[in-house]
Amino acid sequence: MRSIFLRPLNFLRLLFTIGLGLPVVAGAVDLQNLLSASPFSAGAAAGNGEGGTSALEFRGVFADQGEYFFSLYETSTHRALWVGLNEAGNAFTVHAYDAATETVTTEYQGRALTLTLLRAKITALASAPAHAAPAPSAAGPSVPTQSPEAQIVEEIRRRRSLRQQTAPLPVPLPGSEKSSQRAQP
Repeated sequence: MRSIFLRPLNFLRLLFTIGLGLPVVAGAVDLQNLLSASPFSAGAAAGNGEGGTSALEFRGVFADQGEYFFSLYETSTHRALWVGLNEAGNAFTVHAYDAATETVTTEYQGRALTLTLLRAKITALASAPAHAAPAPSAAGPSVPTQSPEAQIVEEIRRRRSLRQQTAPLPVPLPGSEKSSQRAQP
């Protein structure tokens, strides 16, 4: 005997027949949100700078002696350029800048685009790894700002002082033990 539940298509037909499939399908796609924020609208094509999906991104601005310069990133070529206001000779031209809203109006490939300055995405670290403290040396903590030569000289001094602190063991000379034993009758 074959069950109706063995085939997924038959199962979906059963759900639609009894009216249970419609809420499942309608909940998967938010049509109202898609209509209000269409990816094909003029606002999405111009790019607001937040999503980074436009052909140009407005990444920076600075002023030098009263003249503004803008960093625009071309996503298709992966190149960024600093350009001045109404500067010709590039694939895009910045025509206007609004400092209050941090937006530029540019012309790119025959289209007028209004771009918003991109914001840095700051994410918090989970936790910084704990670093083990270095073991203190006998001469005290080493100074990391010393030059390598000075560090070597300091290490040599430290080792010499350690050697002098320990009493050296007498080293017998070859033949001295035999001669001292012969001298004693």
